Amino acid sequence: MKGNHKIAIIFLDEIHHIYHFTSIAVELSKNNEVHLLTHPGKQEFLYKTLKNLNGENVIVEKLQTSLFRAFTDKLKNRKLPRKGFWVKKHQNYILNNFDAVIFTDYFHHYLLEARGQRNKPKFIKVPHGLPGRGYSYNKELLDFDFQLLYGNFHVEQMEEKKLLSKNWAVAGFPKLDVIEKSNIEPIFSDEKTTVIYNPHFEPALSSWPLIGLEILEFFYNSKKYNLIFAPHINLFNKLGVDNNSTVPEKYFTAKNIHIDLGSEKSVNMAYVNEADIYLGDVSSQVFEFIINPRPCIFLNPKKVKFKGDINYRFWSCGKIIKKVGKLPKALKKAPKQFNKKYREIQQKMNSENFHIEEGSTASQLAATAITEYLDRSL
Repeated sequence: MKGNHKIAIIFLDEIHHIYHFTSIAVELSKNNEVHLLTHPGKQEFLYKTLKNLNGENVIVEKLQTSLFRAFTDKLKNRKLPRKGFWVKKHQNYILNNFDAVIFTDYFHHYLLEARGQRNKPKFIKVPHGLPGRGYSYNKELLDFDFQLLYGNFHVEQMEEKKLLSKNWAVAGFPKLDVIEKSNIEPIFSDEKTTVIYNPHFEPALSSWPLIGLEILEFFYNSKKYNLIFAPHINLFNKLGVDNNSTVPEKYFTAKNIHIDLGSEKSVNMAYVNEADIYLGDVSSQVFEFIINPRPCIFLNPKKVKFKGDINYRFWSCGKIIKKVGKLPKALKKAPKQFNKKYREIQQKMNSENFHIEEGSTASQLAATAITEYLDRSL
């Protein structure tokens, strides 16, 4: 492995992307020149994460969108620049100065068209979460020159759907390398069982619009359980199904309920690590929860016919209920049912989801695979 490549990582997203690329960036920077191209916001969480990883070699470049677009973004109270305008403004700089560009999402189109038939920069796709539903298998994956994958299940699905690029590598789950360096204080200090409720943000998939407030009310009146309500970070923004004004204030102030609609703790696995029981619908965050196997309960208020559908693979990890009225019994039985039926299923799913190599972290494997690919192709 030679290295000495100039690599750009583009970050124009919400904070839930940060843990998926920062540890890779730090490992890459040991043998390459790594630039993190981002918007000019405060980026406190990004800098904090890089500092915790000793990422002083990673060069952070804050690039402004056009003045007109910055003005209209401010008028519309947008925290992030519109990606298309930002990319078009900086595409010549990116295409002419880097050997590779790493993306964690799909906003590569302008750069792909402008690059044309040139050999570089190479476009590299790093996932921003474990594959769970159709979004993980976007046909645009074939636009990338190199793909990073998490484990055997990921590879099998990509092969089946004919979405593997010519060049790819399996590295494991880099987010765990960041989590290991985090020191997180728990929310609750009592002996109650803690449940995390994690609804998805898409209206067609989420349990929140139908029964979300019923669930909060159940825990509000409970003396047995604590609740961490930490939905997907997009639930209460423009991408989601609601806004947080619909959540009554009494739930925010309840002693046994902790609500987090988008802080760093909502993305750094603090809550999935603290909770005793997972309660959710179709968020792939459950794969992070079962890294340490524990009871799960899944909500199916829309009575989806899910059997045989790979998009509901995680529903084999726990009890499925359709009504909040079934929740007390499901919670009571969850520990015994877990030990009897679901522990082995979760352990098998972990082995399928995460590639592990003794002596190397996922971030090291990822950086080595990317560097060796660039050595060969450039």
